[in-house]
Amino acid sequence: MGVIKVALPPDDKNLFQMAYGYFVTISSGMFKTWSIFWKQITKQEKSNTLEWPEQPATYSDRFKGKHFLTKREDGQIRCTACFLCATACPAQCIHIEAGEHPTNEIEKFPVRFEIDILRCVFCGFCEEACPVDAIRLGPEYVMAGGAGEKWVYTKDYLADRSELNGGIVSVKVENTKHYTVDTDLHGDNLLATDAPHMHH
Repeated sequence: MGVIKVALPPDDKNLFQMAYGYFVTISSGMFKTWSIFWKQITKQEKSNTLEWPEQPATYSDRFKGKHFLTKREDGQIRCTACFLCATACPAQCIHIEAGEHPTNEIEKFPVRFEIDILRCVFCGFCEEACPVDAIRLGPEYVMAGGAGEKWVYTKDYLADRSELNGGIVSVKVENTKHYTVDTDLHGDNLLATDAPHMHH
């Protein structure tokens, strides 16, 4: 295949005008930046900069931060290893290994409960799926760390890290059942079709 010769590009008659436009645009941007800088450093204008970690950040009460596992009143992990959180997780970052609990009243417990926090998308589906209030997303937002740190949260870390002050007891009453029929104020069972939440 031969070499195809093409014509040279035409001379740009507006080279000076183009350079002038760049200079004016950059200069106006730098002037705006320096004016804001001097107003804030001389306290003429309030800065929105947050001096973290000296000045803690505040978030909404609905903020979903670091996960934690709740406990029973006797101090044991509330989780019953039902795998509903792992099933509901869209990122598939929860790994559970179940074991037989020595107490007859409790069928299973997690021998191993891990969350790969680098894969987690903090959607809260695990919290919503859990039937026994065992896993929650708390208000902790500090998750920075070096590359050498472990980014897989273990069962012990999720339940007993220092930020939890000894652990969080579940708000769900122990051994509560999910009713299949509604109960009225007098304790009489109502048919499911007559339940208030079934009416449209």
